[in-house]
Amino acid sequence: MTMLEPAQGAPRVEGAAEGSPNIVERFWQHVASSPERTALRHVVDGEWAPVTWAAYGEEVAAVAAGLVALGVEPGDRVGVLGGNSVRWHESDLGTLSAAAVTVPVYATNVASQVAYVLGHAGAKVCFVADRDQLAKVLLRRHALPDLVHVIVFEPVSDGLDDPFVMGFDELLEVGRERLVHEPDVVVARRAALEPDSVATLVYTSGTTGPPKGTVLTHHNLGFTIASVTSIVEVGPDDRFLSFLPLSHIAERVVSDFGQIVSGGETWFARSLTTVPEDLQACRPTIFFAVPRVWQKFHEAILTQLDEGPRPLQAAFERYVSLGLDLHAPRTGSVGARVAHHAEYAALDHTVGALLRHKLGLDRAHFLVSAAAPIHEDLLRWFEAIGLPIAEVYGQTEDCGPTTANRPGRIRLGTVGEPLPGVEVRIADDGEVLVRGDNVCAGYYENATASKELVDEAGWMHSGDLGQLEDGYLRITGRKKDLIINAAGKNIAPQELETHLESHLLISQAVVVGEGRSYLVALLTLDAEQLHHWADAHHKLLAPEALVDDDELRAAVAEAVDDVNQRHAPVERIKRWKILPRDFTVATGELTPTLKVKRDVVNARYADLIDELYATPA
Repeated sequence: MTMLEPAQGAPRVEGAAEGSPNIVERFWQHVASSPERTALRHVVDGEWAPVTWAAYGEEVAAVAAGLVALGVEPGDRVGVLGGNSVRWHESDLGTLSAAAVTVPVYATNVASQVAYVLGHAGAKVCFVADRDQLAKVLLRRHALPDLVHVIVFEPVSDGLDDPFVMGFDELLEVGRERLVHEPDVVVARRAALEPDSVATLVYTSGTTGPPKGTVLTHHNLGFTIASVTSIVEVGPDDRFLSFLPLSHIAERVVSDFGQIVSGGETWFARSLTTVPEDLQACRPTIFFAVPRVWQKFHEAILTQLDEGPRPLQAAFERYVSLGLDLHAPRTGSVGARVAHHAEYAALDHTVGALLRHKLGLDRAHFLVSAAAPIHEDLLRWFEAIGLPIAEVYGQTEDCGPTTANRPGRIRLGTVGEPLPGVEVRIADDGEVLVRGDNVCAGYYENATASKELVDEAGWMHSGDLGQLEDGYLRITGRKKDLIINAAGKNIAPQELETHLESHLLISQAVVVGEGRSYLVALLTLDAEQLHHWADAHHKLLAPEALVDDDELRAAVAEAVDDVNQRHAPVERIKRWKILPRDFTVATGELTPTLKVKRDVVNARYADLIDELYATPA
């Protein structure tokens, strides 16, 4: 058993002690001290419209007072169902300011999933983004006896005469009226908040079984934000681009709570497809994305360069080559390295600066990848172009981050060092255990699962497998995903899948082999790269037909062989099959956080998997 405690001399976690300002009070401090500064920006009529702290505070106060007027008591649960927006933030902060508990619901959930979360949480009120989200609630209204009001961000007056449904503007009017007659109602609610008061129930994405409601207190959130900001400097000049689901704790900690602590600005991307253009407008200083997004950026850059003039291609190739060499362990003579450094610096000021500006990341001082494994080669490539990415690791149950690669001391292949005030230990079976004030108070209405999550000594059982190396944590797999083959060998599929997905053509990979004599893989292809490949090889077939093309299969086989060469024979993929489409959230094969539901995939493609094992490899 190995263990890592907070390092000697680690920075004290300011703001984490009981009695210090919670996230709600941090918000109101900015409203009072910086009323005319911009807090949020969103697109209105094609232009990026600012929302000042004063305007933000006025709306939040009205939301909180409106909820009080509707009968919401301290500790009552309030759902928020919709995409990232100004009103999502206002609903969240209004709920918290009313001493109620925010229950985020993924906008991609179907009606039955929405009803499960709202019903299990016993939500009294639910905010919804639009009529489509409203329809999900109305469809299951009969199964939600605790729900007394649904508040729609959009106007709902046309043809919908139901006191159960209220428009957001109507709630604001109710709240303002309450504030006229009881001006201190929100202040009194805020004052009643204790460190152990529950702030939010964040439901897990449900890779196995029904989602569980993670209970996060105001102290959990305050400790986590204080710990993160003790190693990453934030301030009023910081900008965040919000585009990953706010229903996931990671995005909420960054662009919602992180923005509040910094006093900076959060910009709301118009959609996932517009993120590249929105990045150029926002030019964030702190940017958080999942590995798939970083991979898409990489692919887009390479594609654009392929279509550009040859001199620019040659300069870029030289720039990346020098960057990779200079960031690798030292080789060659000192004189050669000095010369290469000078050449790299010159290219960095021209080619590199142009590239970073085109991406919209030229002002970023902290770039983050989290939520899934990312390939080291991809991280090296971004480091070579002057964009070092810090891997961060954690889960909903400890407010998002457990460990982080800190600015200036990133170690590729690891997920960094424990946050200040957080302990990490590796159990005898290799499981990563975590202890600290960021660890949740358990699962809502689920004592059995809570006891399994946090033991009597306060150690949270993450379910992940890992190793500690000189103070850095390396994640090696997921306990429940371990494949035990016919010979009894334990194989972690995530590393194989990450290596496969690092090849441009391969979009997703699921490795199978439980109880079998060898491994097989189900692969999907990246639609954009497939299009470029087809053009380059003069193929006129539709994507669905291309999966059986001999040349394409040869290209995929080369990628699989490349991955196999990096692994022991027992870990090599003997057979594989290209699927005609990606796994998606809509088809139930991915969680809203884009994690593969292995049980669903294995069941859905059981016949195909059996075919791969039909004859000996």
